Amino acid sequence: MNFPSHKAGLYLTHNQHKDYYETVEEHINEYANMSKNDFVSPEDYQRCVDTNELWELQWYPDTPIGFHKVLGSSLEVVMARAMEIDAFDKEQQHG
Repeated sequence: MNFPSHKAGLYLTHNQHKDYYETVEEHINEYANMSKNDFVSPEDYQRCVDTNELWELQWYPDTPIGFHKVLGSSLEVVMARAMEIDAFDKEQQHG
């Protein structure tokens, strides 16, 4: 499996909300570091709510300060979006 470029940490989390006996929706509303804007799409957010499945990938491409975060309903969806962001970042650096 390929991961986005990262010079600092990369964290993959699956269903953390279940550790707190919360639904996806409750978890997003309660957790200050998550937003509906972090989801791959509004449709995928709804898929997460409907299935109560949540994948999170957070990585630090250059330093331990700036990071990207992607939330989604499946590992495949999250990884595809993360690789799009990674490609965009590389294009910006070399463009």
